[in-house]
Amino acid sequence: MTRLKESDICRIPSRLEAYNRELVIKTGKTLLQIACHACNVEETIIRHQIDSFKIHVVPVTAGQGIITDFSETVAAILNFLGFNAGVSDKPDTTGLAMAFEDKADAVMMADDHRFVGINLNTRYVADNGEATGRVFAAALDLMAKGIKGRDVLVMGCGPVGEAAARAVLSLGGRVTLFDTHVPAARLLKQRLSRYPGQSRIQIEDNLTTAILHHDYILEATPSEDTIPDELISDHLLVAAPGVPLGISDTGCQILGDRLVHDKLELGVAAMAVLLVS
Repeated sequence: MTRLKESDICRIPSRLEAYNRELVIKTGKTLLQIACHACNVEETIIRHQIDSFKIHVVPVTAGQGIITDFSETVAAILNFLGFNAGVSDKPDTTGLAMAFEDKADAVMMADDHRFVGINLNTRYVADNGEATGRVFAAALDLMAKGIKGRDVLVMGCGPVGEAAARAVLSLGGRVTLFDTHVPAARLLKQRLSRYPGQSRIQIEDNLTTAILHHDYILEATPSEDTIPDELISDHLLVAAPGVPLGISDTGCQILGDRLVHDKLELGVAAMAVLLVS
């Protein structure tokens, strides 16, 4: 899991309204609606439940410790969506115990290895990597007005890329896997063969060829400059959960409304919908 920095998230709470409007322009859907699309649930059903669904965000001091404002930012996103969310007064074990004592429905917490939401009633665990891959695939599907029957390049074959690839297959798309470590792509193709749509999976080992032959890209790498400016066509659509973003500032300007990228918002939204649905 990429460890976020304070500078990555400090402006998120103040920009939620603006970001929501941006998403509507780019995808036709709000933050919550994209999350619902990713989780295959109706927004009306979720809205009937979320205002009474209590989530405690529990700070964790293990490992490299608490990222300043991380818990507060997660809670801000949840409250923006309509959930009853707050940050526990105490971290770690005490914070978790307080969530149970307060009869919370769920907790969200992160350490150096995983960021998860746990439904305290059903024991369901929503993993951020899984949720992020799914929701960015859903955003790409909405931007493209449907990726069924279309070729989607998934860059990066880690947990987020794997979840995204599964989501693309479930949406009827064809998946091309690319990773700078080719064996990682091969292993992922093997794992994906257990899911419906295995005949729609291929591997590309040349980055330039991969980008030039795809109009739809899901960029899930932890690297900068993975999509060079000169390879950005007028038809390219990119959903990019990768941190740092693999596109330059110039590339972002070229793509404009054809790029969806954030560091936390969509993933948290999908986690929350998974917890309540």
